[in-house]
Amino acid sequence: MRGQPLAKRKEKLEALMKNAPQNLHYSRHVHGNGNESFRTACESGMEGIVGKKPDSVYSATRNGDWIKLKCAKRQEFVIGGYTLSDKKSSGISSLLLGVYDDGELVYTGRAGTGLGESDMKDLAAEFEALKKLEPPFKDAPKPKTNETITWLKPMLVAEIKFAEWTGDKLLRQASFKGLRTDKNLEDIKIEKAEDDIQPEIPEESEKTMDTTDNSIIIGGIKITNPDKVMFIDPEITKIDVIRYYEKISKRMLPYVEHRILSIVRCPNGISKSCFFKKHPTTESKGIVTIRVQNSDGETEDYFYIENETGIISEAQMDTLEFHVWGSRSDELEKPDMMVFDLDPDEGMELSAVRQGVRDMRAVLSELSLRSYLKTSGGKGYHVVVPLKPAASWDKFHDFSKQVAEVMEKKWPDRYTSNIKKAKRVNKIFIDWVRNGRGATSVAPYSIRARKGARVSMPISWDELDNIAPDGIDMKEALSRINGDDPWKNLFDTDQYLI
Repeated sequence: MRGQPLAKRKEKLEALMKNAPQNLHYSRHVHGNGNESFRTACESGMEGIVGKKPDSVYSATRNGDWIKLKCAKRQEFVIGGYTLSDKKSSGISSLLLGVYDDGELVYTGRAGTGLGESDMKDLAAEFEALKKLEPPFKDAPKPKTNETITWLKPMLVAEIKFAEWTGDKLLRQASFKGLRTDKNLEDIKIEKAEDDIQPEIPEESEKTMDTTDNSIIIGGIKITNPDKVMFIDPEITKIDVIRYYEKISKRMLPYVEHRILSIVRCPNGISKSCFFKKHPTTESKGIVTIRVQNSDGETEDYFYIENETGIISEAQMDTLEFHVWGSRSDELEKPDMMVFDLDPDEGMELSAVRQGVRDMRAVLSELSLRSYLKTSGGKGYHVVVPLKPAASWDKFHDFSKQVAEVMEKKWPDRYTSNIKKAKRVNKIFIDWVRNGRGATSVAPYSIRARKGARVSMPISWDELDNIAPDGIDMKEALSRINGDDPWKNLFDTDQYLI
């Protein structure tokens, strides 16, 4: 395949991905419209875009067949020291950074943000063995008032996000994003211009962007492109989506606040490509970044919503779907929200899906667990089990799998706990997989990025026979929040895994 043009390789890949697991996503592309695509990507909080020639063959080396277009600059730098300030009692106040030029380490500025408590502890341990008396930099900086500098042997590489280079070749608004152990020190130089290419925007377009402002303010957030069409049939615009989330936010917030997010953004509406996003790229009101260690030992940035403004911020950035972890950020390793997705095979009767929900509820009741019900906004229903945060992720995950296996053993002709598509023929898959650490499920009250703008809506058990899994749209959801809340006692449910 390496000798095939990119367009042909992507056709093959798309065909292979049709039956791929849910956690694998085919990366779609846009033909042409480079300026518009880049601008939209940046407005949506993406890091940037990659432009590739459709007729180019695969090459393991860098060449002119593809270019990176970055919204915010990001590069690796050598750490040559750090500062401590008497105004900051919690630890390191900034990192002193540099790049190599003709064998000399040239000072390029400091990064004073992005350092969390865990980062400072990890860095302090790394720095202890690297301290030295003399600065490693050519033209080393002098300490500012009320700060001390500790010099380090240039042995560590940091990834830094920054706004721009100043005229003095210093970083502006630099933020620490993590250590890079995969980089060689001698390779840390100022990146070539091709990495900082920006698409040329015609002068007239720039003028229009600067002078025309049809935005409005909702919840303290400036709304841009309010008339952008997000759904075609029926036509729903961006402002309609934002107004929905504004009105629903009070009811929705308890289920999304302080829970790590993955979101689905659709910068050009659902008729064009949408993308799944779980790492932050821009700072927004009501959105908090949290550093989390993954199962492979790597630490990455994730994000969560802390208030109703955060919901509006995400909607402004073209977010349609909100997916959340099963634990809160303050009890990250103790999950408290178990979700089972009853996912029917194509063509199955809705009555069979509803019976599956009843069977699931009965099995959970036998285990002395109270459960709640919501629509998925898609093919199935979600059965939700609130728990007190006590069990580990392993116990939580294993228990959910065992529940699904009980369903399969009791009714082998109806249900399967096997994730393989071939095992789901004429059966309902009891999806327990979303109950693992790092997995997510769609949040209550979230719109789905599908035709009709359906909502994943909490409903009462008595409503099961009257409401289809995709039976509630945005208008109906807003109407329902004026009535009784079927989940009003969910957070008072006092139950633990046995």
